[in-house]
Amino acid sequence: MQRIDVMLSTTPNNQRTLLPIELKAVEADVINARQIQRYIDWIEQYYTPNRQSDIRPILISKRIDNKTAERYGRIIETFNDFNARNARRCDALKYIEYHLEGEDLIFEEVNY
Repeated sequence: MQRIDVMLSTTPNNQRTLLPIELKAVEADVINARQIQRYIDWIEQYYTPNRQSDIRPILISKRIDNKTAERYGRIIETFNDFNARNARRCDALKYIEYHLEGEDLIFEEVNY
């Protein structure tokens, strides 16, 4: 098992929610969905049996500027496949990109 970059646990409205977060210093790739899938599998096997929780996976990566490229389409297709396979196990994968504007680090959620 690889380590999860960040895993937060919150309890809004008395319901525990886990947020496994994968951080990438590079652009997203199709392999990221497989990595997050391993996190979901591990959480369900070792964490949620003793601590019932909702799961909201998050991927944060460098912004992909060319959203019309075939590579970007494959990435989004992989995210959609992940969501379909895990619809009953966790929330849809939240995808956030970051970039620099001057000295400011900007984060933007991608609605795919």
